[in-house]
This record gives sequence, structure tokens and C-alpha cells, in this order.
Amino acid sequence: MSSGSQGDNGTLVVAGPDTIQVADFYVKASILHPLVIGSIAIIVLFTSLRFFSNRSIAAMNVTDWIANVAIGSTLAGICNGNSLVRGLLSLCTILGFQYLMSFIEGPFPAMVHFISISQLISSIFHFSNKNTAGSAAAAASTVQAAASSSAVVAATSTSTFTTAAAVAATSSSAAQALSGCQALIQALSFPDQQVYVVDCEDITAGTALTLPNGPSNCNGGSVQIDLRRVTLNVVTSYASSNYVEVWLPTGQDAWNGRFMATDNKGLSGCPSYDDMIYTSSLGFSVVGDNGGHNNTEYLGMDAQQFLNNNELVIDWSYRARHAAVVAGKQVIKTNYGHAASYNYMIGCSNGGRQALQSAQMFPEDFDGIIAGSSASDFNHHIDWSGRMYVLTGADASDPKYLTYDDWVIVHNEVLQQCDEPLDGVADGIIEDSTICDFNATKLTCVGNQTDNCLTFQQTSTVWNVFSQLYDPDGNLYYPRFSPGAELYSSTNGVLHGVQGHVKDWFGAGVWNDSSWDPSTLSQTDYTKADETNVLHGNVSSFNSDLSAFHAAGKKLIMYHGLMDPAITPENSQRYYLNVARDMGLDHTGLDEFLRFFRISGMYHCTGGIGAWAFGQNGNAQNGTSNVVWDIVNWVEKGEAPDTMTGTKFVNDDPTQGVQMERHHCRFPYRTTYKGSGDSNDPDNWSCEMIDDWQKCGVYNVPRLC
Repeated sequence: MSSGSQGDNGTLVVAGPDTIQVADFYVKASILHPLVIGSIAIIVLFTSLRFFSNRSIAAMNVTDWIANVAIGSTLAGICNGNSLVRGLLSLCTILGFQYLMSFIEGPFPAMVHFISISQLISSIFHFSNKNTAGSAAAAASTVQAAASSSAVVAATSTSTFTTAAAVAATSSSAAQALSGCQALIQALSFPDQQVYVVDCEDITAGTALTLPNGPSNCNGGSVQIDLRRVTLNVVTSYASSNYVEVWLPTGQDAWNGRFMATDNKGLSGCPSYDDMIYTSSLGFSVVGDNGGHNNTEYLGMDAQQFLNNNELVIDWSYRARHAAVVAGKQVIKTNYGHAASYNYMIGCSNGGRQALQSAQMFPEDFDGIIAGSSASDFNHHIDWSGRMYVLTGADASDPKYLTYDDWVIVHNEVLQQCDEPLDGVADGIIEDSTICDFNATKLTCVGNQTDNCLTFQQTSTVWNVFSQLYDPDGNLYYPRFSPGAELYSSTNGVLHGVQGHVKDWFGAGVWNDSSWDPSTLSQTDYTKADETNVLHGNVSSFNSDLSAFHAAGKKLIMYHGLMDPAITPENSQRYYLNVARDMGLDHTGLDEFLRFFRISGMYHCTGGIGAWAFGQNGNAQNGTSNVVWDIVNWVEKGEAPDTMTGTKFVNDDPTQGVQMERHHCRFPYRTTYKGSGDSNDPDNWSCEMIDDWQKCGVYNVPRLC
């Protein structure tokens, strides 16, 4: 499939994805250009220093002058924009200055030579500080040159970023394949962005997805509807760009008139194909992106591309997502002839962080946002995750280490203390883990006891795991691990050895040191991460002032599983409480624009032993409630959800029927068993207001509530 790209003169060029990849590389590598050339220039000049130190410039013969003009004009020309004429003028100026100074310098020609070096370095920095459009224009030239052998468009637009030309296809089959996309490509314009159209194709339901030029484990499932897939390369800085996919339902009445943006998981460089497949099947036009970089692992446990490249970190933090949304909206408007009636975003985990950050930084981007299991307060979350490895040890050779069987002992004791005694039902689900005041002392072996108990060192580990993380001044960094999630976490969460995202974030993102050792994690690392937060594009995403979002009439649904093994749900509760405190609102004021649901028995984003399925995170299972339609009805009809009904299917298979359902209440209400009847029947549970809820987890000593 051919593709269109905008050149620096507004022409449309046909080029393949590989060509665009070359152009993308040129944009990202352009900042290295002057540094490499500068290094070569300095080596050449210092090599000739000895020659100049023994002869004055006035004594140079014709051969000397020609040689130096040839070398200097080439180097200066490259540094000043690939113009040999401009370079020759620059060098003549330098040599002329040298000649005049030779009458003053006397026996010190090396000093003049040093001045010349300084002038050349200044020329190099002049190149690197040219406006960022230079890199994009150069990339466009690369695309044009590479594509010229196949097809070039002759028409020219009046705008640098406006496409208004016909596509010349290389063959009749290519022209036929582009028949659905040709008009779209011709009409596309991006007035406020530098955007290159990589590809456009009409695909049918059942088509398996692959990420072009990306890691194979980013590949998704199969699309469920006929749609048009437009891929873009959006320039985000002088050294970075973002791969974007825009999906446009194409069947008759297939588009519901709405737009949905999706997220990135972990430190991932993969589009969220699961959410894209799911929400496009509901009729949304959808946008996904790679966060400004490719990973070799889907969950982003390999983020070494962040190493010494802060532009990629900023892209992943927020810039790539916002750029994708802006470009995606333009494609949608051009394709359908009008903008979407309503704009939404769905995200979980890091995507939940991105969703909250969108509400904080770009309140006009979306009418409604779904933020699940958020990794907000990101730096402190990473501190907390890494601390677990330090607390628990690497393996059984460490006396404080707990095996899986040891965690079974802990989990059984947690349930003994906090399941039925707190919620009235012995079902293995702690309905509200935030009120579990777990006493680990009962785990310690007494006397000669060796079975079903822990050593003193192991008990200390448990105490530490279920404790908050504070800074040296006693300020809360991050809440405690959630009681009840420990067993699953020992195999799939923060209690399961080194967390790859911790190693990569500190090593590549914070310290720019790939050899950073997670076993050395300390307060020094915590402090450094905090110091780099602004540099990284306010990645913590914990700003609790949502005044602009509220004033614009936008809506936000948050949810978090209370058995989350990776991100403690108490942090999402803390964010809700911070918003209430900092905006001076009670729960009725918050209910106007923010609703937070605590999902008992749910793991990270999906799964679990509780009633966890409610249409979230790429999950199209047919339960009673669907969070996507909850946000739509709230935004478009004013019907705000008071509860979210989760479903637990038998063996998590909808074809086998429903095992249980539960109405999960919005905070600050607690889901409470009525005391009789089948606990699997949601009607036997009610929502009860938590007393003095404003003090539940905001301050330095979170109150169990």
C-alpha cells in the first residue's frame, strides 16, 4: 500500500512505510548531525594546529590556501545547512580574519587558530539552534527523494502543512487499493502540526493486526468491523516523533459520531490494540499511538530508548498522546466531513495516569474520561514498587524472603482478620480493604513452632510491605500495599522480584545509567526522581486542581480494583480525597464531574475473584453494566452512574453463565452486605456513606475508614 506525505513545499508525495521510517529516523537523529560534524571539524583543525604554529598565515602558499578552503568550506557548509557556497563565504570570513590577525599576533598563530575553532563551533551551534521545522523539512525532503522513483505529485499548496494534490500510483492495482483512501489523503491538512501520512487502507472485519516496523508482541487481535486505518507520523520535537493510528468505521451508519482515544500500558511503545478493537466495535472512531517510541516488550519493560533522550520521555509522559489526539481529530473531521459530536478517552494503569493527566493539562481534549487503576503520582509509585524488592529480598537465601507458600500463610491470616469480620461474608473477597488493620504479629512462630508460621525476619517483611512510604521529614510518599492482594502479587505483581519498569525508569529515565542496580534503591533515588519530574513533562500526574476540567463541564470516571497486585488502590482514593480538599468540595460537589468506584476482588485493570467485568480495558464481555456507556450517558444525557455493576462469569467465560454480580458503590459510599440472602445477588448489597470520609487517607497518617 502506498502512502502520502507532506513535503516542505506543501506537495503530496507517495511513499511506503519504510520510507517514512527513514524520514522519522532523520528527524530523531538530526540533533546528532552538528555534534558529529563538530567533532570531525575540531579533529581536523587541531591536526593542523602544529602546521599553523610554525608558519604565519602570510607565509602560506597557494596549495595551503586551496587545501584549507576545500576542507573548511565543506565542513562549514555542512554545519550551516548543506550549502557549499554559504560555507565558502563563512570560511573566507574566518581566513580573512586570520590573515588580518597574523600581523598582530606575531609569534602566536595558535591563538588565532583557537579563535577560528571557536568561530566554527559557533557556526555548528547556529545549525543546531535553527528552528525545529528544519528537521521536519529535511525529513520531508528525504521522503520526497526516496519516493521520487515511484511517484511524485506536481501540485503545490499555499500552506506548508496543507495537502492539496492528486496521488500518482505506481500501478493500476495500487491505484485500485487506494480508491477509498485517495480522496482522504488529498484533502488532509494539519495547520498546527508537522504530520506525515504513512499509510491508509480499508480493512475488513476479521483482519489480524500487526504494528508496522514495530515489535511483534505489540501486534493485536483482529478487528471486529470494517474500517479505514490511517497511520501517521507526527513530529513532536526536533528529536522525536509519534506513530499514530486512526481507525474510522466505514460501514453504513457504522460510525456513532463519537471519538475515543486510547492509552499506553506501562512504559509501552505499543498502541492499545485491545481497547481500539473493543471501542471501534462499539462504533467509535478511535486513535492509538506508540507514545513516541517503540518497545521490544508489550508492557514496556524495556524502555532503554529513554536513555539520554529526554524528548522521548516527554513524548511518553504526555506530548505524544496530546499530539495524537489533535491529529486524529483532524483526520476524523476530514474523513466524515464534520468533527465528532463527543470526544472520550479510556485508559488503565499507565493509561489511567495518562487519562488523569489529560484532565489536568488538556481539559478541552475530551468530554468524558475513564481512568482505571491509575499509576498517578508516578514517581512515588515507582519508588514504592522498587522498595518492595529491597524489602522482600531476591530469593530464599535472604532470611527476610517469603516463598509462595509463605505468602499463602499470610493471605489466609489476612482473610481471617479482614474478610467476614469486616464485611459479613466469608467469600475470600475483602469488600473494603482500606479498613483492614492487619496485625502481622500473629504470623510469627512461637517456641518450637515451625508450621504455618513465619520467622521473625519474615514477619518484619510483612509489616514493612503493609506500611506506607514516607520521606525523611515524615511526609507521605505513597500509601501501603492493599491487604488481600498479597498472594496474587507474589506471582504477578510488586512482590514478585525486580520490576522491569522500575529498573528502566530509574536507569534510563532518571539517572541515564543503564547499569543502575535496583537493589541499591534509596532515598537518593527518590529525591532525584522528584527533581526530574518537571523535566519529564510532569509525569507524576497528581495535580488535584481540576477546576478547568470542572468549569468546562467535563466528566471523569475513576475505578480501581481492591486486589490490585501492582498499584495500590489506596492511591486512587488518595487522589479523589486530594481533589476534594484542594477544590474545597464535598462529595455532592465532586459528584458533578468526578466519580470513583472501588472494585472489590478485582486485580490490576481486569481479572480477579470478584465481580470484575464491567466493560473496561478492552473487555467486551456482556455484563449488566458497561463503563463506556456509563461515561457516554453521563456526558450526553446527564445520567451519572451511582453504582457500577460488575459481573463474574463462571471460569471468566461468558458462555458458561454468570457466577455472581455486585453493585460497586461510588466513593465515599461503601458497598455493604444487608446481612441476609445470597451474597452473589447484587440486590443483597447496599451503598452506605462512610463516616468522616474526608480524612480517609489524605494526610501523613492515613486513617482506616
